[in-house]
Amino acid sequence: MKQRIKRLDKNKQQRSLTKIIIIKVLPVIAFLVAGFLLVPYGSMYFQNNKVNAIQTKNEAILFYNANCSHCQKIYPKIFWHNILNFNNESKQIQTINVQNANNKHYVAEFAIQSTPTFMKTTNTNQRLVSTNSQQIKQFIQTGGH
Repeated sequence: MKQRIKRLDKNKQQRSLTKIIIIKVLPVIAFLVAGFLLVPYGSMYFQNNKVNAIQTKNEAILFYNANCSHCQKIYPKIFWHNILNFNNESKQIQTINVQNANNKHYVAEFAIQSTPTFMKTTNTNQRLVSTNSQQIKQFIQTGGH
């Protein structure tokens, strides 16, 4: 009888632990995953709506259109690149949403013909239009294609 009671107590503890995981831990994990996936898109649409100046200390600039499917593919990678290089301005990539009316002057000023366009801040003639991560990484590091 004692052995059966112990087994029942153990089963009760396991069910209680499972219940805690399902009720308390899984929602937190789901929230974190959703945040990780959605934060870059929120930034893409709302953060870069008025860019007053080109940040010449940044390594490069990304001109993008928030509604462009190619831009939507690459922007989260640039967003997390900037987060990881938060304390190193020279490694950051400035992002400018040229879809926004406040930033449309950059299209004419830098003759942006398509998005996403990466441009080096040290040489505005060095540009890359691509969503290929390896090409972008090479361009950012060396300026070459």
